[in-house]
Parts: sequence; C-alpha cells; structure tokens
Amino acid sequence: MTDVPLDPPSSYTLSQQPKRELSLFEQRIHAIATSPYAVLTLSVANLAALSKARKLVRGYPTVISCLGHAGIFAAAAVALQTGDIVNGSGLATVWSANWLMFNARKAFMSRRVVPMLMVGLVASIGSAYGYQYFVIDQ
Repeated sequence: MTDVPLDPPSSYTLSQQPKRELSLFEQRIHAIATSPYAVLTLSVANLAALSKARKLVRGYPTVISCLGHAGIFAAAAVALQTGDIVNGSGLATVWSANWLMFNARKAFMSRRVVPMLMVGLVASIGSAYGYQYFVIDQ
C-alpha cells in the first residue's frame, strides 16, 4: 500500500469556512439569535397560554401544543446556553415554523389580541433564529 494523500473534502464544515464581516443588521440579529433568552421567552409564553388553553378559549393553542412547544423551546435555550448555536438556532427555527403552521390561522380567525400577539412573537423570534441558521451560519 502506498501512502497517497487523500483529496480534501469538497465542502467545508462550518468551522473551516472563512468568517465574513457582518453588517450592522446581521450583528444585531446575531446578538439576538445566539442568546437563549429570546427562545426562552417563547417557552414562557406557551406556558402562560396554558391556562387559557385548558379552558378551550378560542384562538389559543391546545394544551398539548403549549406543553410540547414550551419543552422544545426550552431545549433550544439549553443548546444555545451551552454554546451550540447551530443546533439551538435550528431547533428554534423549525419549531417556530411548526407552531405557526398549527396555531397562526386559529389565532387570526379568533380576532383576539393575545393570540395574535403570540403569533407575532413566535414569527419575529423564529425569523431571527432562522436568519442566524440559514444566512449567518452558512
């Protein structure tokens, strides 16, 4: 057997990519999306909505949706707290989109203020984490 050097991989991992300069907008998004507190806000908002969900108030998520999303958002916060920005922002992005798919229409159809504010909160925080995951980290 001869020692033939292997070709380098055709794609770089995230740690091997050269870092580019971030614009002011991207720096602010990066500051929000690397912090666990924004996604923890989503977890707390789902737990706060649990009292209305138990009473089956129109426009609020179901009990299972509140509990499940609160747990997933808390797991994303733990990932971000430990420094795993890629997985933490990925979890927050995907589960924010999931929350919106299951709950946004119901919230807007109810015409209640608090469910519509929850939609805005989930959409804005989820899009910040999505920008971190899909644009800044790539």
